[in-house]
Amino acid sequence: MKFTLAHVTHEAVEHIGGIGTVLHGFMTSPVYQGHVRRSILVGPTSTEIAVEPEARLGEHGRVIYSSVDKIDHANLGTRLRPIEGAFKVRIVYGTRTYQNPMAGQDGEAEILLIDVFGVNHDRLNVFKLRLWETFGLDSSRYEGAWDYEEYVRLAEPAHYALRALMTPDDLPCIVMSHEFMGMPTALATILDSSDQFRSIFYAHECATARRIVEDHQGHDTMFYNVLYQARNDGLFLEDVFGSQDHLLRHALVRRSHLCDGVIAVGDRTRDELLFLHDDYRSCPVDLVFNGVPSGPVTLEEKRRSRARLAEYAQRLVGFKPEVLMTHVTRPVISKGLWRDLKVCHELDHRFAPQNRTFVLFVLTSGGGVRREQDVLAMERHYGWPVAHHPGYPDLVGPEVQIHEDIDAYNHSHTASRIILVNQFGWSPQRIGSRLPEGMTMTDLRLATDVEFGMATYEPFGISPLEPLGTGAICVISNVCGCRAFVENVSQGQGGDNVICADFTSLRQPLPIEELTAMTQQQRDDIEDHVAAEVADQLLRRLPINDRQRATLIDSGQALVAAMGWDHVVGSSLVPAMEHVVTSPRPDTMATA
Repeated sequence: MKFTLAHVTHEAVEHIGGIGTVLHGFMTSPVYQGHVRRSILVGPTSTEIAVEPEARLGEHGRVIYSSVDKIDHANLGTRLRPIEGAFKVRIVYGTRTYQNPMAGQDGEAEILLIDVFGVNHDRLNVFKLRLWETFGLDSSRYEGAWDYEEYVRLAEPAHYALRALMTPDDLPCIVMSHEFMGMPTALATILDSSDQFRSIFYAHECATARRIVEDHQGHDTMFYNVLYQARNDGLFLEDVFGSQDHLLRHALVRRSHLCDGVIAVGDRTRDELLFLHDDYRSCPVDLVFNGVPSGPVTLEEKRRSRARLAEYAQRLVGFKPEVLMTHVTRPVISKGLWRDLKVCHELDHRFAPQNRTFVLFVLTSGGGVRREQDVLAMERHYGWPVAHHPGYPDLVGPEVQIHEDIDAYNHSHTASRIILVNQFGWSPQRIGSRLPEGMTMTDLRLATDVEFGMATYEPFGISPLEPLGTGAICVISNVCGCRAFVENVSQGQGGDNVICADFTSLRQPLPIEELTAMTQQQRDDIEDHVAAEVADQLLRRLPINDRQRATLIDSGQALVAAMGWDHVVGSSLVPAMEHVVTSPRPDTMATA
């Protein structure tokens, strides 16, 4: 069976985060290509700025139709111009090539972009009325937020443009709503009430759960204990935390059960969706884990990269560390960066009596890519990235607090140093003149002995597992969705390459009322205990010679070989799509 897929996402062109990573993995997977006839990435765009036409579709894009640029290489205007006129929008359509140099694989997707800054208000208001009458979605509460308005405006012209681009052989088309952004388009296909279109909600997270976890001082320690206890008591999220209808993302995700299928990237995300409302009691949620990148790695390659990173560390802190650690992440609270410091604190006390040393590089940026001239100036004037100054081009936003915590750590520990590299990329042009010439991000991933990723909220977590195949020890939290994937492919063993830190383990069960009142001190006490356990595990597992490093490379390679995109698509995504296409459509209109 060959599928036609329309992926509705804000990452149709720009690779911003996890969704872009998933789409790249799909498009370059031979298994995906073998099962999917057409892939059309759908998203909003702005055509106000004058750019070269090909630039509208991103790198490796080719424009086939653009009313903005007066391009129509395939005589699509007769089908698309009436849609543009009816909705007062502008359409850009073409193709884009995806490349995976490490695996030597390429893929192609069609790109459908719609500029919705212009709008036919009469049509839009009728659509919003139908959303209210059919699904109880009150657009008037959220239309002041562009996050909501943009994707509601996109829905109907996207639906009709897809119909215009399809041939009978392409149908049925599965509209995949990647997160809340695609839900209005999915609801438009449901209102269409035909078998020509099916819809799947693709949950890369549960936005409602993320907000509660991030905002509460008990974070994951509180939330997941509440979730599972409440579920046992027959309660749902709003029974415990109150109405969340003021949140536009919740309002859209809350209706994802109306789709023909629901996919979650991890078991925690699945449980969070089922916790949203009792409408999900009979809603099956398919698990489709994210793929983990892989490629062959030799001990010699790892030795060479480790030597480069150790040399850089010595240039910065004055000693060549025995152990190299990294955390490549975004500077948001859900990544739990303070937990890295807790583990390092415990490990420092264990290393110091043995005259052992380690350095942790935290690579994160809240200020985008710094210019080369700014990096070189900061390096020359005050020793960046060891020292930092507040204000751009250096510390901005969340980087300020991260630096303060790291600076306090470095002044109170003797066997270790933590270096905040608030920059994207890893090359002398991005990181400065002290970086060994020719060093790349690949070297950073190859060199590390430990990659941290002890998040408080992490639907999957590709980044913490990226160095898995290089023989690194990946330290994740038990709420990371990738934990279940590791257990799945290792028959529950995990292996020496992965340490799972359980910050949700309580000394004794607590009632829901006490859990929701959890203080930061209570969470800190639990985190301190877990950090000591993680440090002890690291002390036992860290390799001290090349033989042990080679063993970790072999075991890491064995894990990632079973966690690639081909495996994910063939074992999980294809069965989920087959079920959606072949099953009778539920009477969604009656249950909305």
